[in-house]
Amino acid sequence: MVKKKNSKNIPLPILILVCAVLLFAMYLSLSTLALAIWGDSVMGTVDSYDSRLDDTDAAQNRSRTVSKGYWFMANGKEYRGYVIYSSDEAGPSLTEGETRSERIRYLDLFPYINKPAMLADFDEIGEGAIIYHIFAPIGCLLLLMLVIRTARRGKKKKPAARKPAASQIIE
Repeated sequence: MVKKKNSKNIPLPILILVCAVLLFAMYLSLSTLALAIWGDSVMGTVDSYDSRLDDTDAAQNRSRTVSKGYWFMANGKEYRGYVIYSSDEAGPSLTEGETRSERIRYLDLFPYINKPAMLADFDEIGEGAIIYHIFAPIGCLLLLMLVIRTARRGKKKKPAARKPAASQIIE
C-alpha cells in the first residue's frame, strides 16, 4: 500500500489569494488615512444611488447596504468613482437623469484615489474608524509577514550530501 506524502506547503493559488486580500485591506485603510490627512475636497455629483435594507436587527450603521456612483472635476479633468458601504442612510434611489451634489475628497497628485467625504474625513468617520484605519494596516502587514514566513518554512532545503572526511579519502 502506498502512503500519501503529507506536504506542509501552502498551495500557490491560496497563498496568492491571501496575500492579495491582505494587500487590498492595507490599501483601503491607508488610502482613507491619506485622503483624510492630505486630501482636497470638491463638490461632486452623485448620479447613481441605491440603499438596500439588509437586517432590521443589525447594529448601528449596519442595517443597510448603500451604493453610490459619482463624478467630480479635478485639475480640469473628470474623474468617476463608485463606493459600497454599510450604513443606516435611507435616502430615496435616484431616477434616470436625477443627480445630487456631495462633497468628494481626492488626492491632488493622484485623483483616482477618491471617496465621498463622509467616508474619508476625520470629522465625519469618528474616533473608532480613525483607530481602526491606523491599526488595520499594521495588523495586515504582520499577517502578511506571517503568511510569507509560513510559506517559506514549507519549502525546506534538502540537506547537502556529506563530504567524506580527509582520512577516508586517503584510505
